[in-house]
Amino acid sequence: MGKHVGIGSYWLGSACAILALVARGLDVFGMNFIDFETKGGGFGYHTLMDGTLFFYAISIATMVYAGFNSQKSESTMGKDSEKARQDVSS
Repeated sequence: MGKHVGIGSYWLGSACAILALVARGLDVFGMNFIDFETKGGGFGYHTLMDGTLFFYAISIATMVYAGFNSQKSESTMGKDSEKARQDVSS
């Protein structure tokens, strides 16, 4: 499950980055269609860049956590197999 969350958040972060670059490029020419106002505040390229950082942080944290868990399970499996070999040889 963690692998899917990591991959999904990576692609969401990438999509936000692309939209932010397009919005900033359109802003240079004065044709920014992505920038609009809401009750809480504006939604523009800066909001998309914040989303990019947020999703990339989730992706990195999830993949690091999944990596630590896989190393932990491999080390416990190694200990179990050594214990089984000792039991068989006795």
